[in-house]
Amino acid sequence: MSRIIQILIRNHVFFLFIFLECVSFRIFISHHFVGESNLAKKMTAIRSKVFDREKKIKEYFFLKESNKNLLESNKKLIKRNLLLTKQLEANQYKTLNTPTDSNIIVQTKILRNSWNKKQNFMTINSGEFNNLKSNMGVVSTDNSLVGITHTTINHFATVITLINIDLMISAKIKNSGHYGSLNWDGKSPNIMQLYDIPKHAMIKIGDTIVTSGYSNILPANIQIGTIAEYKPDQNTNFLNISIDLFVDFTNIESVYIIDYEFKSERQSIEKSL
Repeated sequence: MSRIIQILIRNHVFFLFIFLECVSFRIFISHHFVGESNLAKKMTAIRSKVFDREKKIKEYFFLKESNKNLLESNKKLIKRNLLLTKQLEANQYKTLNTPTDSNIIVQTKILRNSWNKKQNFMTINSGEFNNLKSNMGVVSTDNSLVGITHTTINHFATVITLINIDLMISAKIKNSGHYGSLNWDGKSPNIMQLYDIPKHAMIKIGDTIVTSGYSNILPANIQIGTIAEYKPDQNTNFLNISIDLFVDFTNIESVYIIDYEFKSERQSIEKSL
């Protein structure tokens, strides 16, 4: 026993060094583990943010593609609606060889739109390179009349909208068949006026107003709005009729352009009258 004590006393410096080394190693391992743990937490948080951002980016492009597909589907539905309308008219009047593909539709985005002026226009991101010309019909995504193309250049075009005091549209009351001229008085962007409807016409609030088809720009039966109110004009034999428009010109983003395929042919024969 005394020999062991002597050895410890004689080598106490060495044993103290070994003890301190063990303590230092223990402290180093403890701090190293905590550091690695914190680093792991930070790396996990970074990876989570990266994965979350990647997920959002994928969702964005998925939604963009889905929206594109919906617009394309809507385009096809509107074209089909126009074709079915012409087929119904052909059956009603027993007209032979009536073309069912006389309306070609192009979908386009609205770049600029005014609704608080007397003469309101839209700018759209399609032009002559998309086969657009002046005097083509313009409808909303639910097939309601928006206006008529006005000027066109290579990549852009302007549209004169229904709420422009200079635009006159030939329209009719769908139920009664009476037709007249539709014009905006420059006041509410939701209300237009229908003129030249006789007092004896059997109409009521809520009747649908559509295009008459008498124009060589617009096909018949494109919906425009409904009768909001009417009253006899004291100085004429006609009614004063207010039309509540289907299109909300304060909230519209895209439209469809209708090309009346046989417009030039019709214009040619009507010039000879």
